[in-house]
Amino acid sequence: MVWQSISFPIVVGITVALLNPTNADFNDDVSPEEERHSFRDFKLVRINPETEENLLYLKSLYDGPSPYELDFWQPPTRIGGIVDVTVTPSDAPIFVKDLESKNLNYIVALNDLEQAIVNERSEDLYHHPQEGFAYDRYNSLDDIHKELKRLKRENPDMVTLIDIGESHENRTLLLIKLTGRRNPMGGKVSMWIDAGIHAREWIAPATAMNIIKELITGYEKDPTIQKLMDHIEFYILPVMNPDGYEYSRLKNRMWRKNRRPATCRRRHFHSTLCCAGVDLNRNFDWFWGSAGASNDPCHETYGGPQSFSEPESMAVRDFLEENTPQAFITLHSYSQMWLIPYGHRKRSYPQDFHTALRPLALRATKALYEVYGTKYQVGTGADLMYEASGGSHDWAKGQLNVPYAYLIELRPKNSLMGHGFLLPEREIPATGIETFEAIKVVADELVAQFVEPIIRNKMTTPVPTVPTVRRGGYNLISTTPGTSSTSSSSVPQTTTPLLTPSSSPVTSKTSSWMPVVVTFTTSTSSKAPTTSSSSTTTTTVTSPTTTSTQTATQTTTQTTTEPSTSTEAPTTTINVVTTSFVETTEKSKEKEKSSSEEEETNPPPTSTPLIGLPAVTRRGPMIPVIESVTPVLPIEPPEENIRCLDYGSYCRLWGILQLCDRPQVQRLCTKTCNRACII
Repeated sequence: MVWQSISFPIVVGITVALLNPTNADFNDDVSPEEERHSFRDFKLVRINPETEENLLYLKSLYDGPSPYELDFWQPPTRIGGIVDVTVTPSDAPIFVKDLESKNLNYIVALNDLEQAIVNERSEDLYHHPQEGFAYDRYNSLDDIHKELKRLKRENPDMVTLIDIGESHENRTLLLIKLTGRRNPMGGKVSMWIDAGIHAREWIAPATAMNIIKELITGYEKDPTIQKLMDHIEFYILPVMNPDGYEYSRLKNRMWRKNRRPATCRRRHFHSTLCCAGVDLNRNFDWFWGSAGASNDPCHETYGGPQSFSEPESMAVRDFLEENTPQAFITLHSYSQMWLIPYGHRKRSYPQDFHTALRPLALRATKALYEVYGTKYQVGTGADLMYEASGGSHDWAKGQLNVPYAYLIELRPKNSLMGHGFLLPEREIPATGIETFEAIKVVADELVAQFVEPIIRNKMTTPVPTVPTVRRGGYNLISTTPGTSSTSSSSVPQTTTPLLTPSSSPVTSKTSSWMPVVVTFTTSTSSKAPTTSSSSTTTTTVTSPTTTSTQTATQTTTQTTTEPSTSTEAPTTTINVVTTSFVETTEKSKEKEKSSSEEEETNPPPTSTPLIGLPAVTRRGPMIPVIESVTPVLPIEPPEENIRCLDYGSYCRLWGILQLCDRPQVQRLCTKTCNRACII
């Protein structure tokens, strides 16, 4: 499809800003009394290079001297990549004819740039600005600072304001620190967010202010935000380039760089060219001055005389070197891209690009998309757009070793009908809300990766060491030829306690169990031709009564009649020792005493032996009574003085980790840990 030169009476597109003074003969180091720059009848031309020849021609206009006064909003990067460029009214007719002669497809997307600037805000607000700060408007630097101070006064325990430095024109770089009111067990990590490094990208400071508002207002309402703020210190710099931001508001809406004093040089015909400003996002020490940065002070990507030559970039560097965060995010516009290091060269990636940086970026952009359906591309700036060295997020990842560093290009998308840098104010709230959802994903990853492991280590109770149980002795199997005898070993015998509950119901809350050692004796005899064997077993067990003090008594008497045989064969005797527990009471003692007296007077009665069971004989003294066992009581309904509430959302985690036995967890997580609240 061949594009035609079409003129539109209204705004249909726009992108980058700042009239590039590369070919302009004027001094950018203006005085405060300078008139506001007008863009009346400036044209925005949108070009689609389809061949390598087209691309090389546009690059020659961007990188070198040009016969036209041009400002590239989107520079030429690849075949098929849209190029946005503004041109002055006097150069527009000649420039368009030049494009046609070289078979370049283009449209005139905007006939009047000044009208687009007016449409960015409502006409009434543009001509009669309202006093005070508003989260749905583009505010002045002074109003932004006043709002930060108001938040500090109203939330002194959550908000801290930090002056990290001053600009060329002595404006304060005011940083706000946000954190929760509670001291978490796992300590705190930090996240850095800056905006407004490029002056004309107004949506970035507005989005940063909306993120601040969401964090403060959501702390008491949203458990997720409460958890994040309790574990993360948010450092947010809404305007990193305060001089340039104010200059773009008052003098030149399309200004990009900071306001470094102008550098002048002699030109032909005894003229002098003076150009001010440095691109702060080319001034960081990461492959400084290489690809994508210019050494021409008049170029919009001028990286400065050296890295960190500007007070704004120096202030950020000094603060972050002393307070290195776990996440670094810088907000820009436009194109709807989530950019990952590194941007200085194509196909250059950190080691954790595929394992950490890109997966988290995809999750964040997915959360952003689910709000309003806004689609973001994910990748490096060099791969998606163009190579650019000296970027702040590249420096944060490459030099500071920040685990997660990103550059976010906010709305709008770089398309034929996009608004570019002049995003209408009506889109500020939506941009802030969807971006905050993505920020929450990054913050949640910081908590999961750096905070929760510390909590688990502190809260997990060490597993107690189970003592090794060793046998106290063994039963010996002895074979004695010629006689049938019971062999008892000198090795200590091991008894195994068997709990024998009473046949009568127990009404007391505690009961004592006493082990009774019982020996089972089995005799095997081989005889010929006849064998006679008799075994008598008598067992007496007292029944318990309902008394608080209980003892155990068991009387077992065994009478064994030796078999009479004509021929005796070897006899094998097996002694098996067991222990049973019998529950008794005070009255059982009396029964035991009377029973003993009767046994002395009258021999115990004999009972018919059980077929297939060995004889039972009482052996040895009683073993000491075991400690009382308290039965498990049924769960009672919640009492009126119990408040079944949880301290926070991570009570569920503590419950899963089985930490409810700790008193501190029980106090903070009553709903999760109190068994009375489970009913």
